[in-house]
Amino acid sequence: MQRESIRRGDVFRVAYVFPHEEEGTEKQRPVLILETDEDNQNLHYPLVQAAPITTQKTSRIYAQDVMLPAGEANLPRTSKILLGLTQPFLKIRLGQKVGHISFSKMREVDIKLLRLFGFVAKRP
Repeated sequence: MQRESIRRGDVFRVAYVFPHEEEGTEKQRPVLILETDEDNQNLHYPLVQAAPITTQKTSRIYAQDVMLPAGEANLPRTSKILLGLTQPFLKIRLGQKVGHISFSKMREVDIKLLRLFGFVAKRP
């Protein structure tokens, strides 16, 4: 079975363990694909850069988090994208595609990534 294409802004499920959790707690969690479509379509490159999404502690928002209301990208509950935990995932480990985030939410992700990685700085 051939996988559907992976696109920037897609949300996929992937087997994932948050860094603060114990080993053995791996379960299917949603991640937001951050890498460019060109890189995602490269059949010779096995990884895709993504950020995990959680429904936990949505009342605690950090500068690198992006809130997603229930229904965004077909997610059933209010969630947040944890851009501070951005990491590569093997493409073959991506599970079911859940949905795709809106243009306005992806724009918010872009702005927060620019700040997170130091491409823009706060003015004094």
